[in-house]
Formats: sequence, C-alpha cells, structure tokens
Amino acid sequence: MIPKEDANKIKEQIIKQIDSWQASEEQKEQAKKQISEMPAEQLEDFLVKNKLIKTQGQETDKEEGKEVSPEQCPFCLIIEGKLQAYKIDENKNSLAVLEINPLSSGHSIIIPKKHQSIEKVSSQSFSLAKKTAARIKTKLKPKEISIQSATAFGHGIINIIPIYDKKLERKKAEEKELKELQEKLTSKEKPKTTIIREKKSKELEKAPRRIP
Repeated sequence: MIPKEDANKIKEQIIKQIDSWQASEEQKEQAKKQISEMPAEQLEDFLVKNKLIKTQGQETDKEEGKEVSPEQCPFCLIIEGKLQAYKIDENKNSLAVLEINPLSSGHSIIIPKKHQSIEKVSSQSFSLAKKTAARIKTKLKPKEISIQSATAFGHGIINIIPIYDKKLERKKAEEKELKELQEKLTSKEKPKTTIIREKKSKELEKAPRRIP
C-alpha cells in the first residue's frame, strides 16, 4: 500500500494536473474532490489502472541493468510525460523543468531520468544544473542562485533557486507565469548585427608627374 505521506503528495500532483483538463469548472472541482477524498488503497488501484505506477510483482531486470521501482513517483511521471511540466532544458541523463510551487521566480528542478537517490546521481545531472543556473542568472538577473540537492520519493533531484531581494516563499505559480518564464528561459538571443557603413573614399592622390 502507498504510505500515507506519499499518497497525499501524489494526490496534490494529480489535483494540480486537473486544472489543465479540457473540462468545465464543475467537472474539474468534482474530480479534485474525488481524488482528495480517495483512500490510499483506492488511490493505488486508480494509479495502477491508469498505468501511473508499476505493480508490486515487477522485478529488477538485472541482465539489462534496468532499475524498476515498485511505485512510480511524480518525478518519474514527469520524465515519462504522464504529468505536465514546463521544460527548459534537457540532456541525455536529466530534465530541467520549472517548479510549479516555486520559492522564487525561475525556481527550477533538475530531474535525473533514472529513479535513484541523490548519492547515485551522475555528474551530467549536476552539469545541467550549472548550465541552467547560468541561464537563469543571465535571463532573470537574480542577486545569486542557490543549488540544493535532495531526495524525494526515492528520486534524487537538484533545486536551482534564484535569490532576489524578496524573501523566499513557496507559492503556486500561475500557468501564464510559468509559460512566460519557459519562453524567456528557452529563447535564444538573436546575434547582434553590426552595421558597417562604407566610408567615402578619399580622392586618389594624383600620381606625381614624371620628370623627363
């Protein structure tokens, strides 16, 4: 059975995704209420039926080196495209996305594509974190950036937190704000065009007359 703490976090993630559904507000509110009141056992059945978690019977395929987790965490669902995310960068090992409940504007997280603790996360994930932090520094101009690593749901992640003059305070970001930040952080600056103006050439000096 899903632990109570994990069940509550999974519910929060699902409820956040309901806002992006193409449905009436009444239907959305009804779905949110159903999810929030769902017992842990029923939630697990719901996730299994919708192929959002793997069953307990699945084992690690040691021959192919595949690490299989009994339950899929929200970060795994983002990697698999089953939960909406605002991607700003990616490499072979990791995905960089905007935090939907940020501590500050531009707060992003690096999600390794492999489900493992932060101690086992590859150096390429940290390289993406530094690259993303540099981009945020250039585009958003924070005073400084804090890079913090953590493990949640057994999945190692790296937080990139821009620090401004304002106090850090976690709050839900509006979809419009996230889209604007995504566009700003993914847009490539156009190279500056240098206009070269032709200078009027001076009159050619007359060649000296030949003295016979």
